[in-house]
Amino acid sequence: VCSFSQFFWTEQVTGVIVSLTSVSNINGMNAWVCGNSGTVIRTTNGGYNWTNHSGNGIPANVSLVNIFGINNTTAIVSGYIGSNTFVYRTTNSGTNWQQVFTQTNGFINAVWMTYATNGFMEGDPVGGRWSLWKTTNGGANWDSTGLYLPQSGSEAGWNNSMWLNYPEIWFGTNNSRIYYSTSNGTYWS
Repeated sequence: VCSFSQFFWTEQVTGVIVSLTSVSNINGMNAWVCGNSGTVIRTTNGGYNWTNHSGNGIPANVSLVNIFGINNTTAIVSGYIGSNTFVYRTTNSGTNWQQVFTQTNGFINAVWMTYATNGFMEGDPVGGRWSLWKTTNGGANWDSTGLYLPQSGSEAGWNNSMWLNYPEIWFGTNNSRIYYSTSNGTYWS
């Protein structure tokens, strides 16, 4: 039975004072959130309480823009410092974060995992081509082999504007385009 009060939003206190930029809900009770100043927080009770998992390998001067929680212990987060992009991964609930990717003059807009091991990452174009990357080991390593999509004009992507339903991928741009692949990123329309 649904009560009328279930249709209202309730503001939650997170314990952080920075701008939060991305959320990844795992199952309604467990979620990961990231934001400025290298901030990562996590809830295991539907947002009533939040644990701060900042630092521990993520520099305080990185602006985090996208997070994907694979489960309650493993998450991947992307961000930037100046004109360089970085991706960090935890496998122990945020106790430690390892840098698993960096790109000069890059900006990763979105990470999406289809399974605990397989995922895709999309970023703004570098050198005239979109930054497209795959992982087959849970985000520990990223590979762009066979993933080529040329940039159109000066277009760029949007934070969190990717959705994946293996083998289909969609992502949006600031040029009013949506790119679509039915081949897990090999071919695009």
